[in-house]
Amino acid sequence: MVQNVIMKGTGVYLPKNKIYNDYFVDHFEKMGKNVEGIMKHLVRRKRYFAGKGETSLTMAHQAANDVLKKLNMKAEELDMIVFVSDTPEYTSPTNALKLNGMLGAVNAHTVLDMNCNCIGMLMALDLVTNYAKVKTSIKKILIVGSMHVSSILDKMDSVVFPNFGDSSVAVILENVCEEKKRGFIDSTVFTDSSFNETIQMPSAGHAKLALEDDVEERDRKLEWNPFDFGFLSDKWHDIIKRLLKRNNLDPNQIDHYIFSQFSDPDNMKTLEKLGVGEDKYFYVGMEYGYTGVTSPILALNRMWGTIMPKDKYIIFCSVAAGYSMEALLYKVV
Repeated sequence: MVQNVIMKGTGVYLPKNKIYNDYFVDHFEKMGKNVEGIMKHLVRRKRYFAGKGETSLTMAHQAANDVLKKLNMKAEELDMIVFVSDTPEYTSPTNALKLNGMLGAVNAHTVLDMNCNCIGMLMALDLVTNYAKVKTSIKKILIVGSMHVSSILDKMDSVVFPNFGDSSVAVILENVCEEKKRGFIDSTVFTDSSFNETIQMPSAGHAKLALEDDVEERDRKLEWNPFDFGFLSDKWHDIIKRLLKRNNLDPNQIDHYIFSQFSDPDNMKTLEKLGVGEDKYFYVGMEYGYTGVTSPILALNRMWGTIMPKDKYIIFCSVAAGYSMEALLYKVV
C-alpha cells in the first residue's frame, strides 16, 4: 500500500469587472505609447480587475466556496488550509486563519500562508503533498491561491498594467492509502537569484512604507525592470527533461502540459524543444490575462473536462520573479 495525495477538484473566482484590450490601447495612447504589440505577442484579449471592497482574501473565500460546492463538501471536513499569494491582505493573523473563520472550517487546525510568487500554487501542492504523506492524519486539504494584482499595478507601466489580471483559485487535495501509486509523484525546482532586482513589490520595500511618509506613489507599487528572459523555454525544457528522466518517462508519454499563462510563445517554444504537439497544451491567458500564482490552476480548471480516464500524466510548470522555476509530475491513474 502507498500513501497518495490526489486532486479532487478545483474552484475559481473571477471579479465581475472585465477589461478588454481597447481600454489599455486608449490609456497608453494618451501617453504616446503603443501597447498593442505586446498584448498581441502575449496573446491577450481580456482580463478581470477586482471591484471596490474585493481583496485577495475575499476572492479566496469565493474560490474556496466554489470548489466545496462542486465537490458537495462541507468546510468542517477540511483538516488543513493553505493560502498562497504575493498580494496577501494581511500579514497577521495569517490569511489562512482568516479564511478558516470565514468558511467555518472548525476542524482545519493546520493553517498557514505561503509566498513563492508565481510558482506559489505549484510549490504549495508539492510541499503539502510531502507533508501529508508523513502526517497521515491530515486527510482533506484546501489550497487557495489569490492574485490581487490590480492593487499594486503602476498604471504608467506599459508592460505590466495591460497584461495582468486578478483572480483566485482553490484546489481540494485528499490524502489516501491505495494499492497503486498516483497523484503527485515528483518535482524539480531550479533557482537563479541573479535576477532578484528585476521585479520588486513594493518597489520601496515594506520598511519604508511603514516608517517613512514621503514615499512616492510609484514606489508603493510593483516595479518591473525590463530584462531579457529569452532563455525561459531552454530552462523549462531542462527541468522538465530532468523530471521525466528521473521517472523513466518520455515527453510524449505526458498527456497534458500546464504552463504559466504569462507568455504563449514561450510555452510553445518549450513544447517544440520537447518534441511535443500543441494538442497536449492549453492556454487561457487570452481570457484572464496573466494572473501569477493562480494561472496554472485556471488552465487546469478549464481542462477538467478534457482529462479522460485513459490519461495518465500531467506536467505543471511555472516561473517566479527573481527567478525560480518548478515542474510537477502528476499521475492521474
